[in-house]
Amino acid sequence: MTDSIYDQLNAYGTVAKQRMVETFSGDALDTDRWGTVTQIVATCSASIDDTVNGGFKFETDSGAGSPSASMTFIDVKQFNATASTCIATCKKNDDNLGIKIGLADNSNVSPTNHSLMVEGTLESFKSLHTKNSGGFTSTATTEALSQTEFSFKIENIGSSSTLYINGVSGAVSTTNLPAGNLMPYYYIQSRSTAAVKSYNSTYMECYNT
Repeated sequence: MTDSIYDQLNAYGTVAKQRMVETFSGDALDTDRWGTVTQIVATCSASIDDTVNGGFKFETDSGAGSPSASMTFIDVKQFNATASTCIATCKKNDDNLGIKIGLADNSNVSPTNHSLMVEGTLESFKSLHTKNSGGFTSTATTEALSQTEFSFKIENIGSSSTLYINGVSGAVSTTNLPAGNLMPYYYIQSRSTAAVKSYNSTYMECYNT
């Protein structure tokens, strides 16, 4: 007898915890899940990419002033900052581009509480950023910046946050860990003018542990 998905994901007799799985399939973003893109500087767009395995495409305009934006659940915070996991894929399509993906408590450029995978020209390597109301910590991995698709996982367990790149532990933060409730978070920022910049993501999964 094949167990149900519920039984496979949860020990017998336990109540399932919150879990979100997003494959970015279909012809449009799920607006019951994802809110309107928060424009931080200039104008950016979020769409389903019309390419094989394109998934979600986040794109800046070509304006000056480092166009940037975020996409979240818009204040629906279902994930525990001290007992949660976020898994995602991403692929930068350009250099001079900053991206942040993970869990955060608001849609700002630097949310008050967050645990995020960060890659961009302000980093030397793929990095883990953790932040709370008391401060901010950046912990670098040894994974080089690139335009190659990769997967990552962030585990928040109260005493630490750990970033795994392609299944390998890359960075651990034990300071300025997020608190409270968080939601899925995507962020983009162009670091050059007069040029459209973009990245893609084909998968995100978040769950409480």
